[in-house]
Amino acid sequence: MLSWRAFCREAVYTNATLVGIAVLSPVTDLTLSGATYDTRADADPFFTRAQVAELVHSYLGKADAKHTLASPLHSQLAGMPPVRIHVGDDEVLLDDSLRYIERAVAAGVDARTDVWMGMPHGFPGSIGRLKAAARALDAVGAFLTERLQAHASP
Repeated sequence: MLSWRAFCREAVYTNATLVGIAVLSPVTDLTLSGATYDTRADADPFFTRAQVAELVHSYLGKADAKHTLASPLHSQLAGMPPVRIHVGDDEVLLDDSLRYIERAVAAGVDARTDVWMGMPHGFPGSIGRLKAAARALDAVGAFLTERLQAHASP
């Protein structure tokens, strides 16, 4: 997920309008300081702190993990369009989602996290096998449809 400031810079050149943001299990804190890396480590069979650390290192190189253009949790959030995050309760990334939404709400953003109990990382990819996957994806679709329709209305 791009930081809001980075998106705004790009939008100036592309004449893009971002009307809503829907995200599944994002890594928002590139410092990897969330408590759920430890408290959910045994519950999340698909994602580990070491895996996230490798992805973050590949992305950042030698850049600062707290830089506002790199780490969404540390970016300027005021003025963002509505945000919806879907995340499993058993994910190591749970804190990344909860803390990001907390900061967004504090900045005046219409933001909400839907936490899916007993679900691990990547659960929406299990559509057809998990009812929660279909419900989460339906919720994302409904949110984006509503946002696009609201933007298209005069």
